Amino acid sequence: MDKIIGIKVNKDKAQETISKIKEENNFNSRYKIIREKENIIIPIKKITSDLNKNNIVEINNPEKQKEIGLTYKEILKKEINSKYIDNLPSSYDIVGDIIIINIEDKEFLKEYSSNLTNSLKKIHPHIKVVLNKSKEHHGTFRTQDLEWIGGENRKETIIQENGCYLKTDVEKVFYSTRLATERKRIASLVLENETIGVFFAGVGPFSIAIAKLAKPKEIISIELNPIGVKYMEENILKNQMEKIITPIEGDVKEISKRYPNYFDRIPMPLPKSAENFLDDAIFSIKDKGIIHIYNFVSKNEPFKEIEKIIKEKEKKNNCKIEIIFKKVIRSFSQTTVQIVMDLKISKDLS
Repeated sequence: MDKIIGIKVNKDKAQETISKIKEENNFNSRYKIIREKENIIIPIKKITSDLNKNNIVEINNPEKQKEIGLTYKEILKKEINSKYIDNLPSSYDIVGDIIIINIEDKEFLKEYSSNLTNSLKKIHPHIKVVLNKSKEHHGTFRTQDLEWIGGENRKETIIQENGCYLKTDVEKVFYSTRLATERKRIASLVLENETIGVFFAGVGPFSIAIAKLAKPKEIISIELNPIGVKYMEENILKNQMEKIITPIEGDVKEISKRYPNYFDRIPMPLPKSAENFLDDAIFSIKDKGIIHIYNFVSKNEPFKEIEKIIKEKEKKNNCKIEIIFKKVIRSFSQTTVQIVMDLKISKDLS
């Protein structure tokens, strides 16, 4: 009789937990996830220190996956001309029930889109839509052009993350599932009655996570993309956070002028060039307030350039900037990584 271990979590934490376990290479892909009324049980290889021991359960006679431990490319290899396989990407993004993959071979997509869709759905049974990147994130709103490959023909999805309900359109609004752990980390740092300014708020994942997981006094949630603001407003209402979060449509450089020395904490999850808005964040932060800045940088010496910029900002704004935390969050490409830095701003230098 087969016996394995798994971790039981509430369904609203399913996507976040699965992603984390897969990142740690601890997902036991030989077996199916067990779905109960309120919870799911995720099969794991071993008990690690970061898992809640109270949620670990034994699974007797677990149901094996039909395609045991295979990747979508290995499944495809049985069905299509093998000449295509080596050029297919090994990784892809999962946002809600949508997979976003990046395949440049139009001939392959024309002939084998249904095979591709089926192979991905075998590995991820909850997936309803498969989309292809036709253009990387671009423009002021950092959106991406996506082409439908298979499944339901839509680009809107609902994400359950950190106990939050988040609806988005993956083509019209920038959203990164890979910052879920960061959103939880920031929320854990928020003290009771803090005033928070979320710059580049998107559909509201940082704002809503902080409102749900902490006890802030007020959150001002600023986003330039009007479609992002529409979804953010809906998400705020759905999560019943309208008394705490105020969504504002507009440019951070303009909106921040209304809030001099106002915020205790400012997360700035702009995917690119956030340092260009650091002056505005410093203007709006209180003395001894914290700014969380994210950026894509060179893999070699990832903090060197931003630390140089921080020194320049100290002089320009007549303040002291202390780096109290810094971390490489993830690899983006062979040469690029994403980082976060927590900056403590001291304005009273007397």
